[in-house]
Amino acid sequence: MKKNLYILFLLMTSLNFSCNKEEASDIGNFKTKAHTIADAKTDKTMYRKGEYVSFSFSIQNPTGSAGLEIREIRLVVKDLTDKKNPLHTIGESAVIEEKISIEAGNAVTIEANSFLTINNAIATETACGIFVECTFEDGSKSSDFATYFRVVDDNTLTTYKIDADDYNGLPIYKLTGGMSAEFGVEKALTLFAKGISHSWYTENNNGPFPVWASVDFLQLSLQKTVDLYNTVLGGNKVKIKTVVLGTGVPSIPYISTTMHAAYLPIHFLASVNSVAEVEAILDHANREVCASYATLGYDGSMPEPAVAWIKLLDLPEIYRKFMEDHQVEEVIIWGVEDNVLGETWARKVIRKKHTTEFGPGSIYIQYTGHGSESDLQNLKNRINDFDQTEMETETYIPDWESGLSDHQITQTAASVKQGTNAAAYRVTAFGDMIHIYDVASYLSMEYIKKNEAIFGKNTIEAVTLNEYLTSNPQFELSQGRVPLLYWQFIPPQYTVDRIFNGYLSNAIIGYYPDVTAVTLRQKTFYLNSNYGRNELRAALLSHGVNGEITARQTSHDVWTGNGSSFCEVYAWVIINLIGREAYQQMQSRTSPLTIAELEAICSKVGNQSQGLHFKQY
Repeated sequence: MKKNLYILFLLMTSLNFSCNKEEASDIGNFKTKAHTIADAKTDKTMYRKGEYVSFSFSIQNPTGSAGLEIREIRLVVKDLTDKKNPLHTIGESAVIEEKISIEAGNAVTIEANSFLTINNAIATETACGIFVECTFEDGSKSSDFATYFRVVDDNTLTTYKIDADDYNGLPIYKLTGGMSAEFGVEKALTLFAKGISHSWYTENNNGPFPVWASVDFLQLSLQKTVDLYNTVLGGNKVKIKTVVLGTGVPSIPYISTTMHAAYLPIHFLASVNSVAEVEAILDHANREVCASYATLGYDGSMPEPAVAWIKLLDLPEIYRKFMEDHQVEEVIIWGVEDNVLGETWARKVIRKKHTTEFGPGSIYIQYTGHGSESDLQNLKNRINDFDQTEMETETYIPDWESGLSDHQITQTAASVKQGTNAAAYRVTAFGDMIHIYDVASYLSMEYIKKNEAIFGKNTIEAVTLNEYLTSNPQFELSQGRVPLLYWQFIPPQYTVDRIFNGYLSNAIIGYYPDVTAVTLRQKTFYLNSNYGRNELRAALLSHGVNGEITARQTSHDVWTGNGSSFCEVYAWVIINLIGREAYQQMQSRTSPLTIAELEAICSKVGNQSQGLHFKQY
């Protein structure tokens, strides 16, 4: 008898602690508290002051035989953004339903029309989390996060933005928000418009401005990307032979330029202050867009919010339609493989909804410092519900900004083949991600050589050291400048060694035998650099460089109007020395690299243990 009572106690305790799980046991007529909140959505994803919020959701009873009895359902709105008073309640909680009975396996849909008014006390940019609180027949309670909405005004950045301007008739593109992936779109637009662009506008001279994501962030970002291209191209039926689909690694602008390709990001950067926001974004994305997952962490250049890469696991319909409209023949998946070390140390969030490894809805919190004390503090300072988030033990993920999971690659390639008329390829770095940087130099020289009659260049004129992330490939290549792409927070000596003792000098000689080790040191070197540029200059001089060394005078390559950023210098050269029409006509006459040429280039990068994989699916 005691044994049976003990078993019954364990079963009832299990039910009590599993009220939010999909699995539950039935014990006779016991009214189980097992339930699932689903299909949660507000009538809008963003609200302005004075507007009313309406909300609907369903409560599901996942049990096989036990009924669900709820005495009261209350909605509580909590501030997910405020760091001084995190997760405080906004306004008064609202009772929206009473005495709800749900039979086993059934669900009820509940609507709460205009249950909250956005008043002046709610700060603009606040993410307002909606929690569903249930009081059960025995007086016990549960609280489930359902979704959130964002309070905005006309100045709130909810997707990345690329403004089009002109300088004496030359198109100028200016990015606000986003990071590497969005930077890649900006540079591809610059290619098609035959203009110039900067990196991005900075907030307080730090990194990019935050993009305050709503739950439909991925949907909005995809639409923004397609709309930008169609505006620059002059319509949605202009033929584009090649599309590059991938992460925003620094070589993206070079593969885009040399193959005259559009670049479609496989992920977008969202600014958030909670894991809850990322959960809601993914729930909406997986329901409305396509299979998606996320990596969440922090970037040192953005001191206030956390940032999350919202990642596509498949080809979304809007991209498929873009490829169809523009008669795309080739899709190249571009990035870093999942076995390459980088910012890869992470922990998987344990969600109430079961998620597989890198599967739909999964979230990985990335620990830049491998879980050090400062690492934890940086995460806690940016993620308000960090301490309330359950996570699995540490694991390794594809690099959170550059990496692609193998499943991500194969599924996307399969969808391209099945849903479009394009052939699918991959170019991915293995062993060491530096090779996805190095390939930019090979692409550039192949392109310069192929178009030397148009550019009037039969040798290399200069080397441009482009820190992460700065570049203007179209202009650089037309002037015979070979890029060296590098990460600025490594010793300058290592970067310069890649020129003279690494791959670059040998690569240059392979294309231009007239450029010897001696004559290379006599070339002009452009330092499109901020951090460590004086040290870079010193390292170049120590390697015997006796040509001109020209350094950017601004901390960021931003269009300021004072003419000192490299992007502004390039624009001035085009207008005053080359001529705008002559420059644009020259670019119109260039021939892109072919897939066969790309394959040959990939074989030159690295070696058998580390380099680039090229594959057609």
